[in-house]
Amino acid sequence: MSVGGIRGGGGKGAAGGAKGAGGKGGAGGAKGAGGAGGGGFAGKVDQSAGLVGPSGLVGSGNVGNVPGSEPLLATQAAGIAQALANGQIKTKSEATKKFVAEVLKQKLKMQSKALTDKIAESLQDDPNFNQRLDRMWSKG
Repeated sequence: MSVGGIRGGGGKGAAGGAKGAGGKGGAGGAKGAGGAGGGGFAGKVDQSAGLVGPSGLVGSGNVGNVPGSEPLLATQAAGIAQALANGQIKTKSEATKKFVAEVLKQKLKMQSKALTDKIAESLQDDPNFNQRLDRMWSKG
């Protein structure tokens, strides 16, 4: 007969009782149901607790962002769309570059004309993003 190790896994004999959530064992005290010798799920819960963000969702992407920064970008996008509709901005490409520059400025605290042009060009080349941009610019 052998008795399970520290984490409660393993043992083949009848001594020691159940050894955790799926452990082997015979009659005896329930060792793994949260006691000192068990390997239940308590350790697994503690390990994943760090992944839960303030919203309660695991791995929520909005954990480090400043609250309220997205509505500001939405307001600026609406302003750019309005300027495009009024003729202050000539083309959708220009509007896209202006919006990308605003995002870079707010989110990354940087300004780079070359990076702005490259990102705007990539967005316009992608059919999905181009469709979204068209929808965004048509709301002005």
